[in-house]
Amino acid sequence: MMFDKVIDEGTLRALPSGFSVGVRLPWYRALPLSTISVNSLRIDGQDVAPERVRFMVNDKAYSLPELADLFEEMWFTTDTATLEVADWGLTAGSEHEITAEIEIRPPYIKGLRRVGRVTKTMRVH
Repeated sequence: MMFDKVIDEGTLRALPSGFSVGVRLPWYRALPLSTISVNSLRIDGQDVAPERVRFMVNDKAYSLPELADLFEEMWFTTDTATLEVADWGLTAGSEHEITAEIEIRPPYIKGLRRVGRVTKTMRVH
């Protein structure tokens, strides 16, 4: 389906507190955040602990466990969400392999669960 587009090209950024990478919704319709899970994030083969990751969309930031309770907050197909990782320094211009695994459970298709895992090599901006 659209899981090959999960990681948004050119969005790996160094931040004073860590780094961020953009992700896209791998579905054809907007979904409530309660139906989204970020199952894993890896950089250069190392797992990023979930407690270090914030999910940012619609000018708001959430911890990964908070997503499960956000029934009315939507992620639209035209929007890039950002995964912001604390305490992980990256140097501008360096290249890194990023792997993201995102799960969706559309509420209008009972029992459907899609899991996509994508790996991309990206340069830090």
